[in-house]
Amino acid sequence: MNRKGTMWACIACALGLAATQPGCSAATPGEPPAPDYSHADSWAAWPGRPGPVDALAPGAPDARIPGAQQADVFFIHPTTDLIGSAPNARYDEPGMPASQIDQGVLRLQASVFNACCRIYAPHYRQAALHAFHGASDAAAAAAFELAYADVLRAFDYYVAHENHGRPFIIASHSQGSLHALRLVQERLAGQPLYRQLVVAYIIGYPMPLVIEQTGLPLCRSALQTGCLIDWNTVKVDATPGAREHDRLVWLDGRYQRIGDRPLVCINPLTWTLGGEAPASANLGSLRAARPGADLEPLVPGLTGARCVGPLLEISIPLGQRGGFANPLTLFGSYHILDYNLFYANLRVNAQQRVLAYQAQVRAQ
Repeated sequence: MNRKGTMWACIACALGLAATQPGCSAATPGEPPAPDYSHADSWAAWPGRPGPVDALAPGAPDARIPGAQQADVFFIHPTTDLIGSAPNARYDEPGMPASQIDQGVLRLQASVFNACCRIYAPHYRQAALHAFHGASDAAAAAAFELAYADVLRAFDYYVAHENHGRPFIIASHSQGSLHALRLVQERLAGQPLYRQLVVAYIIGYPMPLVIEQTGLPLCRSALQTGCLIDWNTVKVDATPGAREHDRLVWLDGRYQRIGDRPLVCINPLTWTLGGEAPASANLGSLRAARPGADLEPLVPGLTGARCVGPLLEISIPLGQRGGFANPLTLFGSYHILDYNLFYANLRVNAQQRVLAYQAQVRAQ
């Protein structure tokens, strides 16, 4: 990729932007081949298979839950096809999309759960970045539909063949959270499977408050279970644009624009709906790392956080911005760092909620 293409890819990323076999769906003409979730290569992360999801940053809390990993995580990765021209990428897209999943997403996001849980992360035919920026609503919805169909089949495969009644966490970021929000509505709301949900960290995509009307509560404390969490990180005094309200979201059985619906902001330093907390409450932030480079030690107390309307505002001291900046942070978006900035708090909270879930089960 030339220099211009590389810079565009960085900017784009920060914007967030055989059919008879089990777990496999036939692709229609013009679509990339569908993944078969009974095959290992259709999963970016799989329990017992060593990989970047096992990364442990120096200073990361590693008091693993006694006995064994006591829950599962079904993790849906964000957009990594940043410059593709097709509506949907191949699930096994080589080059930068694959590298960003392995060396970026799995190491810097999904690894946060490796102390509490077995991690399942499916590859899927993700919607390319232009579905979020510039495509018509109809074209975007078509791309999202294909991507979600894979996510749904992967989840159904996991439930049928791997779950065995275990508690589980849904976790996601950006495009992954668009699909996760639909998944919890279609597979958990009002269903027996909901009883196994520890928590859903559906981070980095606008979530309307009306989601609670489906019977899926928002989290309002650090130990609440069976609830949903979302935040979208920006610098202090960032001005929200119309972009969030123009986004498509799955509600009432269809993709539709968010419009003027109020949005969710759960503060990851307090785990309350709204509110604020000082930097002293931040247990440790994880710097971004280049592919192949070792993870650097966590930075405690990097920034506080406060919910202002639908946005989570942060302020990083000038001298500590190394590893916490990219082209879009100049314009106020910390989207790509939604997980990194609150890495230790998220890691500890996932363990706490698993233990809280287990205690509730024992008390029944």
